[in-house]
Amino acid sequence: MSTTELTKHEAVPVNIASAVIYCDSFKASAARSINEESTADGGSVFTNDASRSTKLTFSGRVFSDFAADFVFSFNALVKNSALFNVEYMGLCFSNCRLLSYTFDNKKGDWADVSVTLMTDDNIVRSDDT
Repeated sequence: MSTTELTKHEAVPVNIASAVIYCDSFKASAARSINEESTADGGSVFTNDASRSTKLTFSGRVFSDFAADFVFSFNALVKNSALFNVEYMGLCFSNCRLLSYTFDNKKGDWADVSVTLMTDDNIVRSDDT
């Protein structure tokens, strides 16, 4: 099990699909959708209450030696609905789909990348699996 303290400022390797991204930044967001309707007596009632998918964004870098492989495989993932699992900070994100990616190669030793995933599964701790 690999855990990451939020106070450490080091790039943490994370396997996403077929690439290792040295993650400098991680963002998770989730929301709930609630529809509210008026009643005849002037009150209100919820007519729909559902959780939405969790959006995960990993930003960091990949080494330039793997630049072509990254673009090739992540472009294919954004075009299809392949599911994959990601483990980060001791959390397991299962059945993820690639929503978007950015790749910025400035001809250095590494390329800056950002990968956004979506999952509608529950997030679990890796020691619970």
